[in-house]
Amino acid sequence: MANHEFHLTILGRTIEHLGTQMYKHRAPSIAELVANCWDAGAHDTWINIPTPDVYDQATSSVVIMDSGEGMSESMVQDKYLVVGRNRRVEDGGFSHGRRVMGRKGIGKLAGFGLADKVTITTWTACDLKAIQFSMSLQQLKGSPGMTHEIKFPWIDVDKHTGWPPSGTRIELSKLRHSAPIDITSLQETLSRRFSRITRGQMKIFINDELLPDPKFDTMYNFPESDKYEEAELSNGIKVQYRYQFSRKPLRSKELQGFVIYANERTAQAPPFFFNVESTASSQHSTRYLTGEIVADYLDVGTDDESDVISTDRQELDWEKEELKELRTWGEEITRKLLRECANLRGNELENWVLSDTDFSRRLNLLDSRSRKEISGFLKTLGQKSEENDDRTRALADSLIRAYEFRTFHDVIDDIIQVGDDPEKLEEMLARLHDWKVLEGRAILEIVRGRLSIINKLEHMIINNAPETASSKTHDNLHDLLAEYPWIFNPEWQVFAEEISISNQLRQWGERDCPEEMKNKRVDFLAFAKNTDELIVIEMKRPGHPVELEEVQRLERYQDALMKARPTCRRILVYGGSVNINPKKWDSMTKADDFEALEWSTVFSRAKSFYSHYESILNGNATAEGFRIKEVEVARTRMILDGNSSHRSAADRERGVGSSEV
Repeated sequence: MANHEFHLTILGRTIEHLGTQMYKHRAPSIAELVANCWDAGAHDTWINIPTPDVYDQATSSVVIMDSGEGMSESMVQDKYLVVGRNRRVEDGGFSHGRRVMGRKGIGKLAGFGLADKVTITTWTACDLKAIQFSMSLQQLKGSPGMTHEIKFPWIDVDKHTGWPPSGTRIELSKLRHSAPIDITSLQETLSRRFSRITRGQMKIFINDELLPDPKFDTMYNFPESDKYEEAELSNGIKVQYRYQFSRKPLRSKELQGFVIYANERTAQAPPFFFNVESTASSQHSTRYLTGEIVADYLDVGTDDESDVISTDRQELDWEKEELKELRTWGEEITRKLLRECANLRGNELENWVLSDTDFSRRLNLLDSRSRKEISGFLKTLGQKSEENDDRTRALADSLIRAYEFRTFHDVIDDIIQVGDDPEKLEEMLARLHDWKVLEGRAILEIVRGRLSIINKLEHMIINNAPETASSKTHDNLHDLLAEYPWIFNPEWQVFAEEISISNQLRQWGERDCPEEMKNKRVDFLAFAKNTDELIVIEMKRPGHPVELEEVQRLERYQDALMKARPTCRRILVYGGSVNINPKKWDSMTKADDFEALEWSTVFSRAKSFYSHYESILNGNATAEGFRIKEVEVARTRMILDGNSSHRSAADRERGVGSSEV
């Protein structure tokens, strides 16, 4: 095995800076090395990336191998190791029947963006052996301002049986990053850095898997075929383009916006929107627009003066005069496409909402003006929200509810104010939804709690609970009703319990109290809401019959209290059993100022009052109570908005409205 040397003369730390500063990111660095494979005439390129489970910064390596022409000893020394060599001057920009991608002669140094050591193995079809040598970043660190010569010993090695007849293998070792390479991200980068034409003529494999086209759920393609549409710039130059609207946000920045190709390789890397994304009216569509522009005229020159592409092929020099027409055209079409995407997404969301049976039914109950306004807001919301998404469903529900219930109409003006901005609209509807959830949940918990208390009352009635606490049990009817007096009747305002007749009269400014009443106490006192009528409530334990003396005593209480409150009514709550002559009892209950109220009636009336709202607060749109209230709200709005109570033929056919409170 012969030992030989290649040599390279450099000034100071030039090579180190070109390798590590020009190529700071791993995926673009690998793309640069793949471009060299293209220029070598390769039809296949293999990239081997260590997977996360085996990655080790010190021992792992990245390998790029191609099936190109390979290099002889003289080609390595006279061409490969000439930094800054413009091969286009020599071959006119064509090699192996292809346009050459390389131009500045420094792409070979891209490996130092990933690794401290680069090992090159190369062979031609005529050679029996392969040439192998290594370059290390440490060798390139010369003293600033001083010229020095670097020697690279090279050796002959046997060709591997799995290698192509000719080619070059680059091994990057002593890796510079502690984290493994994201292979999915690398696939996206390479599939966007090289056009489909390039990948059609040179297959690229990553860990033996053919580089796939970017995959996402497409909502719209232009043109519909895989071909490109042609456009003519104002200066007569023609470019080609194609674009797609994704159905869901493109998570990867590599897939967003345009990539501009020149000679089948990136001239402007994504995400790129011709710098209009911050001012476009539909800027949120940037997450859904992806496209390609082919502008080969950008890279036809061979001299440095005509070069408008950055060294790392990341961006174009948009300040140059020769890019003015492309920039103007790009700005116009980008703004147009962002609007188109926004409109399409808005229409899709609106159609999705309209196809929902519940939403559609509710919308049909609204007036035409409200439906039109909601349609516009749904289109705006669609620019940022996803179809068939729980959050979007909640936002759409909040929007429709804002129009369904008059109590929300003070919010509609605020909605209109932000109606053109999808982000602000989504934020407002989210807040409205949260407010509705919090308020509705609080009310629902109160109603559910009251229903639970009513059920407890039923349990106590069935089990003959005591009227007051005793040594045997603390659970008693009096305490339950004192804590929750609405159980008697939601229309009564209970204000006192176990108060003596004399004390109550004194509070009302009446000092003349019958002697026999001074120490007598009533169970509860209440006022009928919206009237001055006093209600005196006495309770009888469910399992015990009513006695005549108890009714007469309640009447004496009434007489005494009427000294201060002339309008007064007696209520006796009992279990349903009476130990009084039937005729006598019948005449008593017919009195206008007396009501015998059974515990079962108290229970059923209270439960009916609150269970009536449970389906509404639960949002159970299929419940009859919910439907009745929706119809009532819609009808009320029509009467108020139209300033007329006139009923249509359909209204008359429906019959009378609900009498429920």
